[in-house]
Amino acid sequence: MKNILGIDYGSSKVGLALGDSETKLASPFKVIAPADLFLEIERLIEHRGLDLAVMGLPLGLNSQETEQTKEVRQFAAELAEKISIPLVFEDERFSTAQAKKEGKASPTKREARSGDDAVAAMYILQSYLDRTYGFGNS
Repeated sequence: MKNILGIDYGSSKVGLALGDSETKLASPFKVIAPADLFLEIERLIEHRGLDLAVMGLPLGLNSQETEQTKEVRQFAAELAEKISIPLVFEDERFSTAQAKKEGKASPTKREARSGDDAVAAMYILQSYLDRTYGFGNS
């Protein structure tokens, strides 16, 4: 079984989600500042036995790279050098929209907004789990 971290990177906050290859389910975890990400991932690797990090890659609707894509790739390159597990990308085009839609069910607007990034990370990770370990794939 692989324990996997999902990452929804933003310049002001980063959403994290956790999942594994056995249950094939992702769950929102927390939202942190980008500056804390390196240390937080290393702590999670140690305490939760993470094997892989999956970072959302923001592509345009036409599948083309954007300025945000370049920013994420640059941050991911720095992150990959500082953490002790592999880092892969997963298309995140619709994860934030889905998270915002789901966030409307939260009790308050503030809770919805603060949780959007972790929920978006969950959708990114769930997409990876479905594509890689989908039902019937062991």
